Amino acid sequence: MFNLKKVVLLLFIFTAFFVALSEPSEAKLLPQAKKLSGAKIPAGKSSTVGISAKLRKDRKAITVYFSGLQNAASVAYSLSYETNGKAEGIAGTIKPQGKSYDSRELTFGTCSGRVCTYHANIQNAVLQVTSALSSGKTLNRKFRVRI
Repeated sequence: MFNLKKVVLLLFIFTAFFVALSEPSEAKLLPQAKKLSGAKIPAGKSSTVGISAKLRKDRKAITVYFSGLQNAASVAYSLSYETNGKAEGIAGTIKPQGKSYDSRELTFGTCSGRVCTYHANIQNAVLQVTSALSSGKTLNRKFRVRI
């Protein structure tokens, strides 16, 4: 009737399919239908860095909040996006130096002094944060930004 090898192979494929579906591949950040509070995420008793963000009301920048910085040696962040088919981005690093929280405003455009030129038609925005923890571990987080 059934060949044992075929049954085992089908069970393996079936299990692999459901395992792949059960693991989230990418977290969503800033959905259009839901505003984020922008409140800092406390690190609690864990030894990680908390990250949250809030889209500015004019939708021309996001503010990223970092908490639990006492657990990190450094935190690198980058925001990449496309505007009218051209790749753009912003990157930076936070050196905690005794701080437990900090924030950064990442503008979709360029600023010189108090004058900013904003990009239009923002697409495929991705925020990536790499935390080098004091314990020696490195955590990478990637978020898709919906504008």
